[in-house]
Amino acid sequence: MIDFELTPKDQEIINLAREQGKIAQRYASYYDRHEDELPPEQFPEANGLPNPIDLAEEASDSSGARILHSLVMHEIYGAGIALHRSRWGLGNTVLDTVAAPEQIEKWKNHTIAIAITEPGAGSDPANIRTTATFDRETDEWVLNGEKIFISQAESADAAMVFSRFVDANGQRGMTTFLVEKGTPGFTVGPQLRKLGIRSHDTCNLLFENCRIPEFNHIRGDFKSTMSVFNDSRPMVGAMALGVAHAALDFTREMLAKSGIEIDYRGSIRSRSAITDRFLRLEATFEAALLTVLRSKWLEQQDVPPKVEASIAKAAGGKAARKITQGCIELLGPEALAEDHPLDRCFRDGRIFDIYEGAGEIQRLIIARSILDYTSRDLR
Repeated sequence: MIDFELTPKDQEIINLAREQGKIAQRYASYYDRHEDELPPEQFPEANGLPNPIDLAEEASDSSGARILHSLVMHEIYGAGIALHRSRWGLGNTVLDTVAAPEQIEKWKNHTIAIAITEPGAGSDPANIRTTATFDRETDEWVLNGEKIFISQAESADAAMVFSRFVDANGQRGMTTFLVEKGTPGFTVGPQLRKLGIRSHDTCNLLFENCRIPEFNHIRGDFKSTMSVFNDSRPMVGAMALGVAHAALDFTREMLAKSGIEIDYRGSIRSRSAITDRFLRLEATFEAALLTVLRSKWLEQQDVPPKVEASIAKAAGGKAARKITQGCIELLGPEALAEDHPLDRCFRDGRIFDIYEGAGEIQRLIIARSILDYTSRDLR
């Protein structure tokens, strides 16, 4: 039986994340307007406070670290910014999944971004054009290409780069390379100006005859590398729902100030149109959150949640779009004032629907599973 019951320790960590999220809201507007300026690794108010993300990952008496982690991320990202910067990137998951023991040992304390998305390829890694050619004389790989919209690009210590390759025997395929900051030929671009999630570290990466040693070849194939998204896609869904939750809380507060209290006890016939619409938005939120929790529960049972991860990502992103827009419609033009959070929530929610694989891509993955179609059938 699926059980999402939390232990007292779980609830304590979630409450800590919620309180830190409220503190972080003080900085949300500033970094939304100053997107060229990265938030610090730790804000002054976080001095001496434990990082709830670390606590979630290390909890030994938890009902489930995977579920707890997703709920913590949900609480933190309602403000669009975290008091503590994450120590790990998605590239760390690739390292732990497919790297050799000696490679894991060397880079286990590094923050590693993942670099897949390219101009013209978008969310389709099969169409990437970055190449790595083996130089037999120097025992090095020569990397050429460009990656775009890379999270943690500036703050990470290295990037896990997905590339096509041609080895010493002329064999071709797709694989991954770890490229450390400071490697000649590896350039990190400026912070990108984005519609939403403006406080998030996002840059383009350029590789121009970038030489990396054979030891940096992680040898992650397409399937094993893409499997890491089974973990990250529900997390993005949880973050999107954090934004939606913040929008619902703000809307409930503003309606109350206008004399409109949300009545959860009245029948459908006695509800006002505003109350009915708000409750429907809340129901959308609850349903989407359950898809995230189910995906993480399956992961805890060692069941690869590929389709469930896509469902969680698609449902979370769509719910964030629908809820933030619905809240704006309930409050009217006043909701778009810069000193109100709905403007940011709406923009952030739209990005989360695209981030980590657009909703349309997730629905294709779901359709292929349900209908037993190949990628060729859906062209």
